[in-house]
Amino acid sequence: MQASDVIDAIVAQIYQWGTNFHRNLFHMFDDMNTTRYIRLIACVGAYLLLRPYFVKLGEKIQSKQLEKAQVADPYDAATKDAKKKITPNALRGAGGKTVTFEESDDEDEGEPTGVQWGKKARQRQRKVVSKLLEKREEQLREDDEEEEKDVMELLVDYEPGKDGW
Repeated sequence: MQASDVIDAIVAQIYQWGTNFHRNLFHMFDDMNTTRYIRLIACVGAYLLLRPYFVKLGEKIQSKQLEKAQVADPYDAATKDAKKKITPNALRGAGGKTVTFEESDDEDEGEPTGVQWGKKARQRQRKVVSKLLEKREEQLREDDEEEEKDVMELLVDYEPGKDGW
């Protein structure tokens, strides 16, 4: 086989692709009758209606396969306990739990864990946290005022009604 034969074969293939594209683009609906149009519309409509369900089914199957793959990996199963975080309380020898506070007044939200706080203890804790926040905000305001005073000292003396230069 010579180089000219290879080039001729490539050119012939590209020409065939162009011919097929032109025929499919301009003559695809030439022999369509009403039955074929209805069949085409039914197929497209069924696809559009059923596609979300097929996607959800695929997600479920994929998640099950992923879970099986994670369980089947012996390295992960052996090192799962070794990867746990060590808390400061665990280092001190206490098995305490961390407590997080939400900005909610309704205390009946969520599920109780380990230690149960009474209503008064929750109110006291909320007051302590709010006082700490107020002190921090006041301290930030005072720091801002001091910074403003420092900036004003560095600026040119300004008197109302007079040019500062």
